[in-house]
Amino acid sequence: MFNKYDVYTTFGSKYCYKDSNVLRNKLNIKDYELLKQAETDIVSVKQNYLLSNPISGYFSMNHFCRIHEFLFCDIYNFAGHFRTETIKKGDTTFLNSTNIKPKMVNLLKKLRIENLLANMDYDEFVYKLTYYFAELNYYHPFREGNGRATREFIRQLCEFNCYEIDWGKIDTIVLLDAMVESVYNRNNLEHVIKICISKLK
Repeated sequence: MFNKYDVYTTFGSKYCYKDSNVLRNKLNIKDYELLKQAETDIVSVKQNYLLSNPISGYFSMNHFCRIHEFLFCDIYNFAGHFRTETIKKGDTTFLNSTNIKPKMVNLLKKLRIENLLANMDYDEFVYKLTYYFAELNYYHPFREGNGRATREFIRQLCEFNCYEIDWGKIDTIVLLDAMVESVYNRNNLEHVIKICISKLK
């Protein structure tokens, strides 16, 4: 059984099979739980591959999209492409789809202006990292796979700055709760990041 974080609330989504909440997929699986399991199995292998073979890039919008595309291209035709409908999970409505591209451009431009967070002390780095993580989470630019793509983007940003972030150090539900709350308050997400992050040796 999958939890509440797996289900986006949309009515008559064009991304789903007719009269269904199952996303149209390259595997042509029309059972929700079977699709989620297949997705988990495939993406987990790709996530592990990226640990030693990260997607190259300069933390641009294109870099972010290529991460998502790599993770999900075997499952969804929309891999690497921003969603074109508004979505919500629980009480959280994510950024309107028409605002995704301009918001992403501005956010990642700001990241570059901040020199990709280079040469910051630990506390400032974690504070800024939490901010970018929370913003990307609120934008939720893709129809599915936002958390995994965002965590990989953040992991690579940490590695660029000689930090390691291991999401396995925190319970998945604790992490997801912190991400949900970060739309309104980033304190718990910052705490989670502090648990998961360490200096590379």
